[in-house]
Amino acid sequence: MKIGEVAKLSGVSTRTIDYYTNSGLLAFERSEANYRLYPTNVLQTLERIQVLKKQRMSIAEIKKIICAGETPVTVELVDEVIDEFKGLQQKIVRLEEQLKDAPPHTKTQAGNALASQMAAITALIALLQ
Repeated sequence: MKIGEVAKLSGVSTRTIDYYTNSGLLAFERSEANYRLYPTNVLQTLERIQVLKKQRMSIAEIKKIICAGETPVTVELVDEVIDEFKGLQQKIVRLEEQLKDAPPHTKTQAGNALASQMAAITALIALLQ
């Protein structure tokens, strides 16, 4: 894929893709016309980079992880995620009580708002498998 296609599919700017490429995070090959061609797995690599950036890792740390093919699983990170889910479970129980007797349109609005968040959670879970 050319850089423009990668940018369009990933939602990451071409400038950021250039930066990641120059930092050694993204592999590419040159076409006969001297275009950079990225493999299809570059989209997964970009997703991993975004997840690692959200964990406040530096580009050097991310490069080490990406190049080594490692996933940064630490006890602290796992404990933090578990604590967050426990807190969310408690909030869900409270919301279920509040929505139990709510009018149908309120339930629909809440469902629509939560659906977009579920996409992000599903993407995160997919990265862990």
